[in-house]
Amino acid sequence: MNITFRLRDESLEDAFATAATGEGLDGLKGHRSVGGLRASMYNAFPEAGVEALVQFMREFERTHG
Repeated sequence: MNITFRLRDESLEDAFATAATGEGLDGLKGHRSVGGLRASMYNAFPEAGVEALVQFMREFERTHG
């Protein structure tokens, strides 16, 4: 399953993807022609990975409001 999403301020999407990669969350950059962000989570994706993404998203929201 691919979960696609956009940030309210689209100019922050590159910073989000770069910061996420720095935290070990790879491959969040969306489609090259459409943009946005994408989290790929398949059947065997560990729950800890979901929790790490949620924690990162909350912290990014807190610091970039």
